[in-house]
Amino acid sequence: MLHEIEDIEQEKRRLTHRQPVQEAPPVLCAFDVLTNSPVEKYSARIRSVLSTALDLAVSESFDGDDLPVDAIPEWFAAASRGSSATIPEFAQHGKDRYAAAIKGGAWELQEWLFQFDPDSEFRGWAWWDLTRTGEGKVRIWVDTWGESFFACDELRWLAYTAGGDEVSGPILVRTSDWVSAVAP
Repeated sequence: MLHEIEDIEQEKRRLTHRQPVQEAPPVLCAFDVLTNSPVEKYSARIRSVLSTALDLAVSESFDGDDLPVDAIPEWFAAASRGSSATIPEFAQHGKDRYAAAIKGGAWELQEWLFQFDPDSEFRGWAWWDLTRTGEGKVRIWVDTWGESFFACDELRWLAYTAGGDEVSGPILVRTSDWVSAVAP
């Protein structure tokens, strides 16, 4: 799925402003996360990294060798560089949990950022929302255009390194589940 610039800009707006119910797609996919951090801090970490990645998607050419990384939150850059001395405990723990769950190594920062290339078909999801589901639990909602199987390891990497202990999903869910989760 190609991500048009306008779609990426809408995705970026959803990081800070919940969409009206009537604008939701018919189905969403969800990831359930048990976090070792306060939900507010966890949410802020996820959103800060995605905001920067989406900014790069609309402002940078992905034809060059490397994308600028100065605006990437340091904890995420450190986890993706592998320098354990500078990785905060929550990110190191998440990095270890990711390796155990996925049976693979860490994402290299440039490789991770290149998943946000608007002309690439690698990223099979778009950010929709994040809701609290309990003490230390959140649900990450993404739009997958109705697909239940899609590339999402870059999202898992972020979910773990932001302070995730367990990340399950994706599961295809009705939009009414999201509506219930955000109802006052």
